[in-house]
Amino acid sequence: MKNVTAYIHTHWDREWYREFEEFRLRLLEVADDVINKLKSGEIPVFYFDGQTSALEDYLEINPQKKEDILNLIKEKKLFIGPFYCSADEFLVSAECMIRNLTFGMKKSVQFGCRDFIAYLADTFGHSRYMPEILKCAGIDRAVLWRGLNSKNTDLNWYGIKTLYLAQGYFQDFLHSDGKTEEKAEAIKKYLDKIAAKSEENILFPIGGDHLGIPNNLSEKIKVLNKIYKNEYFIKIGSPFDYFSKVKKYRDIKGEFLTNDENFILQGVYSSGTDIKQKNHEACRILSKAETFGAINTFFFGKNSYQKPLDYAYKTLIRNHAHDSIYGCSTDSVGREVLTRYDKVIQIGNGILKRCMRDIKSKNTIGVINLSGEDFDGFVKIKTDKKLPKYLNAVKIGTKKGFSDEILYNTLRVPITEDYTNINEYTVYIGKIPKFSSKRLTDKGLTLPKDVKISDNSFENKFIKIEIQKDKINITDKVQNKTYSDFIGIKDVADIGDSYNFGALKNDLPIFGKIKSYRIYDKKYFAYADLKFEIKIPQKSTEKGRSKKTNTHIPNMRITLDANSKVIKFAILNNNRSKDHKLSAFINLPDEVKETVSDDLAGLTERKFDADFDLNAKIPAPRGKEIKTNTMPIQNFVYCQGVGIVTKGLNEIEADKNRLCVTLIRSTGLISNPHNPTRGTPAGPPLETPDLQMLGKNSFEFSVTFTEKAENLYKITENINNPPVLCFSDFKEQIFIEKNNENIKIIAVKNCDDGIILHTVNVSESGQTAKIRSDGCKTYLSNIFEETLEKAEEIKYLPHQIKILKIKK
Repeated sequence: MKNVTAYIHTHWDREWYREFEEFRLRLLEVADDVINKLKSGEIPVFYFDGQTSALEDYLEINPQKKEDILNLIKEKKLFIGPFYCSADEFLVSAECMIRNLTFGMKKSVQFGCRDFIAYLADTFGHSRYMPEILKCAGIDRAVLWRGLNSKNTDLNWYGIKTLYLAQGYFQDFLHSDGKTEEKAEAIKKYLDKIAAKSEENILFPIGGDHLGIPNNLSEKIKVLNKIYKNEYFIKIGSPFDYFSKVKKYRDIKGEFLTNDENFILQGVYSSGTDIKQKNHEACRILSKAETFGAINTFFFGKNSYQKPLDYAYKTLIRNHAHDSIYGCSTDSVGREVLTRYDKVIQIGNGILKRCMRDIKSKNTIGVINLSGEDFDGFVKIKTDKKLPKYLNAVKIGTKKGFSDEILYNTLRVPITEDYTNINEYTVYIGKIPKFSSKRLTDKGLTLPKDVKISDNSFENKFIKIEIQKDKINITDKVQNKTYSDFIGIKDVADIGDSYNFGALKNDLPIFGKIKSYRIYDKKYFAYADLKFEIKIPQKSTEKGRSKKTNTHIPNMRITLDANSKVIKFAILNNNRSKDHKLSAFINLPDEVKETVSDDLAGLTERKFDADFDLNAKIPAPRGKEIKTNTMPIQNFVYCQGVGIVTKGLNEIEADKNRLCVTLIRSTGLISNPHNPTRGTPAGPPLETPDLQMLGKNSFEFSVTFTEKAENLYKITENINNPPVLCFSDFKEQIFIEKNNENIKIIAVKNCDDGIILHTVNVSESGQTAKIRSDGCKTYLSNIFEETLEKAEEIKYLPHQIKILKIKK
């Protein structure tokens, strides 16, 4: 006989096929019922989905229930945390995942809960580096489902005791009406499937999405135990009870992105591109503002902005609830997500401006590098003031607005007469080390040579870009290698939904053609504006693409700075068609069989099938999902000596020798019951006109040529987090030093008695590093930002994440 631990739970999506406030009204009812049944003893224990945001949302309306919740947690009848919300593991950064755990664990501890399992039962696959995030937070157990294909349920995943929910978390047999005896056979089939992969113990979930507790549950379980006799004995408990019984774990490695046994719904990486782009922008601006604020407070004695930054981060993390960031919700949910991102961006920008104000000087120009990578190149500045001639600044634009001097002065308010020209300039600042500042003067700065241009080409000493008829040829002058017909635009039908790309049988791609171009010389940089033409059918259905087409004119700007190895691409397109997928692609010399991309705590190699033919695989059989030749990326991907760095474009595709970056997937349903790529619905078939992405859309990515994927860390950081140029009296100063480039500092923030550094070893080998600041001492810390032992020489295991504290 096998022992079955049945845990009662509810999986709580803050928002999805209904809006947040509507789901919260349901939460009030479900949580009230949970509290009442726990207090009365009708059920012994309840597991609240491993996230605290639902608790916070509930108590905001019902604060009078706090004492009940505290007592239930103290009595170990109610378990909460460790996450703030259930986030995707491929679309959010390591730093955001750490903040997610920080908010969730601090709230849990405040409520008296100190027992934690990383409950990741519904996220769409699992990163190979998620165990490093958990270890950083002191968590050694996890519950997973999607993406695994294992013969066993009890696994050792890089030192994390991991339970594989072989049949998923959703089990609502006991919620519905009808006699328990009539459901016993269906439940037994469920248990048999779990038992086939388990030892003597089984974990059996009772619950699902937004479900309350079944009535008369104890009586129903008594009936089941009587029926099953010597096969199964079911007892209500918690996942903690189950882990305490497991004696043997089987080692397992790698990431979990297979869909042999369950859906991973891989189309979510390209659904709602605007959401992903806003996430990228919000993360970057918050990181920059927080680092600036920490330096201003710790080194210059200025006031701290950490409280509004924490508020902004929590607002950001709310958007990382998996259905929110996936873009698989109603349009009204999507709009609310975008609004929250705008709030985060506003706070980040506002704090950045205040940091500049706090160290402002009238007559001197300074630059501060808030990044953990050295920089050499150009930065931009917006100002209403004239810049010194010795800066050789190039004016690149003008807009009307109010000066920062007025906007961020608490003793003034702008009036109509203050509305003036705000000019944007690009300035060459030369070399500046990581986490340092310097003053820009008229001495010691050697300007790079101008970019050379001709009627159809422009180049610097590293790269040449040439446009010939309808082709863009790019030469890597360092390697003396020319890539002919380097970049293009293609479109295919997409009759899928927000969860999965839906391939149309026998569909052929449509390619854009260059109709015109013009090259502009801006002294220290040059760019080409190209107009493509691509005729895209107005819509696509199961019967085929419409004969009537809309002519799209994507505008592509290709920019090359002097002294730069990076080519920047910006595409603007007015989408007028529905149900299609638009991609940019790079033509590589050989077929794309493997790539390397960044992940939470290191690089991930992925294999692709060069002979992949989705057309031959559709339609998917009932209950099955066809895996496409696509993969997620965080920031960059590397293949055959070419690196692509994107801004919020998180899906790549291998197509013969093309490495494609998905720009948009225009889809009109949350879940299409007739999706040819997925044989079973994944949600309700609600219409989502906003996900068609009609209207103007813009996209940015960069390309570089490099020998190793590891080099893309520095290039990505230089692109996404360039130094800040401002009116200040900075002196030449290094704030934080480290002596090992394999150790990345991914966050710098204020704490009560110093500054906190979040660090990660991105290499495959153990590393030793010294991380210090003059006149200060470095200590190990933890997710609660406590001071632990001194850390003079810090030893890292491969891909290990460590939290440090620097104190004066």
